[in-house]
Amino acid sequence: MTVRANGTVDAKERILTVALALFGERGVAATSLREVARVAGVAPGLVVHHFGGKEGLHGCVDDHVVALFRQALDSAPLTGSTAEVAAARDEAITRMFEAHPEAIDYLRRVVVTPDPGDVGLARKLIAETIVQTRMLREHGIARSRAPVEEQAVAVLVGQLGHRLLQPTLSRLWTIAGADSAVPTVTVTLHGRRE
Repeated sequence: MTVRANGTVDAKERILTVALALFGERGVAATSLREVARVAGVAPGLVVHHFGGKEGLHGCVDDHVVALFRQALDSAPLTGSTAEVAAARDEAITRMFEAHPEAIDYLRRVVVTPDPGDVGLARKLIAETIVQTRMLREHGIARSRAPVEEQAVAVLVGQLGHRLLQPTLSRLWTIAGADSAVPTVTVTLHGRRE
């Protein structure tokens, strides 16, 4: 969050953070601008002033999540073996989600169980991952004969898959009354060109 010199958190940033959390918890359709404003501690008119309405706020929340991804990935060094770079990038994504757990809740809502026609965040994440994959290829790190779009989707599913599915497995494990520790979800794509 942006903190002003007097120590207060910027209202626009606060609205964005609250919207991300509420959209992840309830879904975009089930969250009103009035509720966002109330939880953020601002007047509803301020939400409209900054974001132009719910559609604008939704788009800005999507952009914010993509920016979190970009910042996390940009923080990882591009030195070392392909495996070391991939591990550093995965660790950067893990740190980002630890710092912003509401982002994974939102991703689960809009990527796994989206509202009809809601492809905004998925489209933006794929576009960003294509950019990142091209950059890795230029650095000789992400070699593949697969089209960059296919490789980008595989990378994105690899980064998100277990994070999106692990809570479901944990819930089912608990419901079943299983005695052993919850297994860890791993995601592997088959049938891809390399």
